Amino acid sequence: MFYTLISLFKDNEKLGLIGVAGAQFLPSNGIWWEGKNLVGKVIEYRRRNYQLLNLDQGFYGSQSFMSVQAIDGLFMATQYDIPWREDLFQGFHFYDVSQSLEFQRAGYLIGIPNQSNLWCIHYNGDEFDADTYEKDRKVFVEQYKDILSPS
Repeated sequence: MFYTLISLFKDNEKLGLIGVAGAQFLPSNGIWWEGKNLVGKVIEYRRRNYQLLNLDQGFYGSQSFMSVQAIDGLFMATQYDIPWREDLFQGFHFYDVSQSLEFQRAGYLIGIPNQSNLWCIHYNGDEFDADTYEKDRKVFVEQYKDILSPS
C-alpha cells in the first residue's frame, strides 16, 4: 500500500489528496455517499460485524486511480499541505469533504486508487450524532454551495 501511495504521488504531480472511498460528484446536500459515481473499497466494522463496501463499478479501466470530487475521511493522504478549515469544522463530520474541496479549489486532483487488495478496515463507531452532523452539513453546504453539483 505505501509503495503504491508514494508511486501515485510521484507519477501524478497534480494529484494532491488520496482516499479509499469517495464520490465523483457531490450532491447539493453535501452528503458524499448520496453523490454520483461512488468509488472505492473498504471493510467496515460496526456492531461486531464486518462488511465489504465495494463501491467500484468498473470506472477505473486501466487507470491507477479515479479522480473524484470528495473522499471519506477514514483514510486521507496528501502530497501537498493545504490548511484545514478549522474555522468551520472541529469535529467528526465534514472535515473530509471540506478538505477535498479545498484541494480542488487549489487546483489539485483528488483520487481513489485502484485497490487490488483492500487498504483499510474502517471502524465507524456504533453511534451517530445526527444533530451535530446536520449542523455541520448546513455549514458545509453554505460554504461550498458554489461548487456542489445541482440535485
